[in-house]
Amino acid sequence: MRRLRLILLVVAVAGLSLLATALVLRLPGAAALTGNADVLYLPALFDDLHRGLDALRGWHLTPGPYVFPDMLVYGLADLATGDFRQALPLAAALQLGLLLLLGGAVHRAAGGRSAALAVTALAAVLALLFAFGWGLAGAYALNWLIYPFIVTFHFGAILIAAAVLLLVLRQLDRPGPWPLAGLAALILAGVLSDSFVLPYAAAPALALSLLCAMAPRIRRAAFAAVMAVGAAALAAFLLQGRINPLNGVYRDQLDLGIGYGLFRLGGVLWRADAAETAVNLGLVAFALLPVFRTATVLRGLAAGHRDIDPSDRIAVFAAASSLATLLAVVLFGIFRDDSFLRYFQPWLFLTALWLAHLAAGRLRMPAWPVGAAAAVLLAAALLWARPAQLAARIEPPPTLACFAGEAPVAGLAGYWWAKPLVLHSGRRIQIAQVARNGAPYPWIVNEDWARTDWAGGASAPPFGFILMDGLNARAVIARYGMPDRVERCAGIPLWRYDDPDRLRRPLAAAAPVTLPD
Repeated sequence: MRRLRLILLVVAVAGLSLLATALVLRLPGAAALTGNADVLYLPALFDDLHRGLDALRGWHLTPGPYVFPDMLVYGLADLATGDFRQALPLAAALQLGLLLLLGGAVHRAAGGRSAALAVTALAAVLALLFAFGWGLAGAYALNWLIYPFIVTFHFGAILIAAAVLLLVLRQLDRPGPWPLAGLAALILAGVLSDSFVLPYAAAPALALSLLCAMAPRIRRAAFAAVMAVGAAALAAFLLQGRINPLNGVYRDQLDLGIGYGLFRLGGVLWRADAAETAVNLGLVAFALLPVFRTATVLRGLAAGHRDIDPSDRIAVFAAASSLATLLAVVLFGIFRDDSFLRYFQPWLFLTALWLAHLAAGRLRMPAWPVGAAAAVLLAAALLWARPAQLAARIEPPPTLACFAGEAPVAGLAGYWWAKPLVLHSGRRIQIAQVARNGAPYPWIVNEDWARTDWAGGASAPPFGFILMDGLNARAVIARYGMPDRVERCAGIPLWRYDDPDRLRRPLAAAAPVTLPD
C-alpha cells in the first residue's frame, strides 16, 4: 500500500509540474527568459554531444559549470525528447517536480505524517507567491519567481540545499554512515558545479548542526554532520581553483565591493514603480519569517533549552541559507541589476518548504484524494502540457527570419545571438561568437564552431555577415573593413561581406577575449 501511494504521488507531481510549466510559459515574457543565450548553454553542449565526444573539445564551460544536478536533469529531458525545444520545458517540469518531492521527503524526515499533504502545501505556497507577484507587478515578478522553470541559474543549488536539509534531519534523528556519505557527496559535487551551494546548502547545514550540538542527546550525530559538511565544503573550495581556474578569475572580476553591492541592491529593491517595490518588500518580508522564528529559537537556547524542534530545524536552515546568501552577495558586491535577484532563491523556495511543512502538520486529508488528483493531473498534462506542445512556447530569435531560404550560411555575432541562431536554425546557421571589438569570444560556447565548416571541409567556414547588435562599429571596421552592403535584420544592422577571407583571416589572427565582455 505504501509503495502504491508513492507511485500515485510521483504521478500526481509529474502531472502538476507539467501543468505548472505550461501555465508559466504562457505568461508574457516568461518564454523569452527560458530560451535566452545563458539558458541555452546546456542545450548547445548536449547538441554537440550528439555529434560525438570529439565535438566537446573546444567547449568553454561556465565558471559554475552546472554539472550536478543540472546536467543530469537536462540530460534526462534531452534523452527523452531529442529536441532542445521540448527538453527545456521538460527539464523545467523535472526541476519543479524534484523540489515538490523533496519537500514531501523533508516533511517526513521532520516527523510529518503525510508527504502528499506536504507536496500539496508546497505547491499551494508557490502558487500563492506567483499570484502575489504577478498580480501586483506582472512580468517584473519573474525576476524573483521564474527560476524553477529555467535550466541552470542556480536552481540546481536549491535542489541540493533541500536534499542536504533532508540528510541533516536524517542524521540528527537516525545517525549513520549513509546520511554522512550523502552529505559529503552532495556538498562536494554541488560546490564544484556551482559555488552558490556554499551559502545555499553548506553554510546552513553547518549552522543547524552546530546549534543542534547543544543537545546532549544528538551531540555526537550533530558533530559528525559538521565534520562531513565542513570537510567536503573545504575540499571543494580548494579544488575549485584547480579544476576550473576560470571560476576564481571570474569571481575576482565580479568583486565590485561592499558599497557598490549595497547601493545596487537598494536601487533594485526600491523601484520607481510602486507595484514593483511592493512585490520586492512583500517577498523580503516573506523571507524574514524563518529569520524571526530562528531568533525565537536562539532566545530559547540562550534561556537554557537544549534541543530544537524538527520544524524549527527547517526554519533555522532556511534562515541561515537566506542570510548566508545575502552576506555572500553583499561581500562580493556582485549585485548589478534586476536579473541578479536570481541569487536570492533561498529567500523564497526554502521558506516555502518550511511553511509547507507547518501547513501539512495541521491539515487532515484521507488517502484517496491523492489517487484522484494523480489521475486528473496526469490526464490534464497529457492533453494540455505535452513537451511537444510546450516546445511551441520557446520562440526562435527574430533574426532567424533574415536567413530564411538561404543555403547554410556562416557569420559573426555577439554572445546573445550565437547559441540561439545555431540551435534554432538546426545548425544551418554557423556562428563564430565575437566580443564587442570583433575579436573571438569563447565565453560559454564551443570555439571550434568557428574553425570547421559544418557544410563540408576542414577549413574555417566562409563567413559572410556580421550581426552588429552589441558590437562596436568602429572596432569592427578597423578589424574587418567596411561591409559590402548593410541590411536591417529585426531592427539590427546586418553587415554583409562578399569575400569570406575578409572575415576569416582577421578573426583567425585576433587574440581571443576570454572573460565577460
